[in-house]
Amino acid sequence: MRWVCVAVLLLLACACGGRGPQALPRAYVSFPETIDPKCRDGKATIFDECGDQVALFEVALAKANAENKVLLVEYGAEWCIWCHVFDAHINGERETFRYTYGSPEEPEARNTRTFHEGSGADPAAAKSLRNLVAADFVIVHIDYEYAPNGDRVLDQSGARPFFPGGLPFVFTVDGNGRFAAAFEHDAAEKRRDTGDWYRGYERAALTQQLTQMRDVARGKAR
Repeated sequence: MRWVCVAVLLLLACACGGRGPQALPRAYVSFPETIDPKCRDGKATIFDECGDQVALFEVALAKANAENKVLLVEYGAEWCIWCHVFDAHINGERETFRYTYGSPEEPEARNTRTFHEGSGADPAAAKSLRNLVAADFVIVHIDYEYAPNGDRVLDQSGARPFFPGGLPFVFTVDGNGRFAAAFEHDAAEKRRDTGDWYRGYERAALTQQLTQMRDVARGKAR
């Protein structure tokens, strides 16, 4: 798949937490809630690279159940550019993103560049996506590389047979923490490989997929 090649073969990587001068406050409930600045190099922004990931998954699942929401699992890594792009989009951000990126071979490398989506960004679509995620989902970021038991989350949830090998692997679980549905990146990915290089998603397709993934998770819980 195209996105797997991006993650593994083309050495793309991390888009860090600051997503440009117009970055929005986070609208959705997200785990880990905080990142320990003493964990590894202290530069992670969305993945806890030191804590037990099964414990993190279970805390997030309990929060989702308590709020009658669906848990959306993002299995990835801090250097993974698409992980941060996904988060920026579901938070309703558009037009400009500031990426700090490395590569799977050099995950500690950090450089900064700003990319522009362009005037085609639809503010209404971005707001609708942001509202959907805030209302219906809790997000948990599971680190596959450094933190203990990241891979155990795949086994505990039953998601491993559906893992294609590339990052991010985004999926929903039902109220019992069992795999429900996986996100198909190829159906929503938007990219430019020209001089104004850009990575993003078609928001209508992203909204449609997340709605379906939510409904499958809720249907399995009944």
